[in-house]
Amino acid sequence: MCKITRGTIATLGSFVFVAAFSLSTYAQAPESKAPGAQAPAAAPAQAQKPESAKGELKSVDAQKMTLTLGNGQTFQYTSATKVTGAQGGVAGLASMSGREVTIDFETKGADRIATMITVEAEKK
Repeated sequence: MCKITRGTIATLGSFVFVAAFSLSTYAQAPESKAPGAQAPAAAPAQAQKPESAKGELKSVDAQKMTLTLGNGQTFQYTSATKVTGAQGGVAGLASMSGREVTIDFETKGADRIATMITVEAEKK
């Protein structure tokens, strides 16, 4: 029969331990398709792509900080909402009922928050 020494058992045990550790680390590593490729960064859960709507401005409610288009769509605005084509910012929109506007907005829950409002030039 073959004699097995303590050194041989220790060497085999070390080899098994290293192999098991390497396999478990490999199994937990994220897959990458190319060497040196990084996993894409996770996007924030609330981040939305900006959307836009175009239509005739029906009304502006300064109390509720909302504006409504002729098709019934309602948008909220904030002090950070940029306005082009109207003097006095959002307050200047109140006198522009009937004008064509383009509203860039983000959806947060059920709310549509205007980020930019562009008033089209008046047709002559």
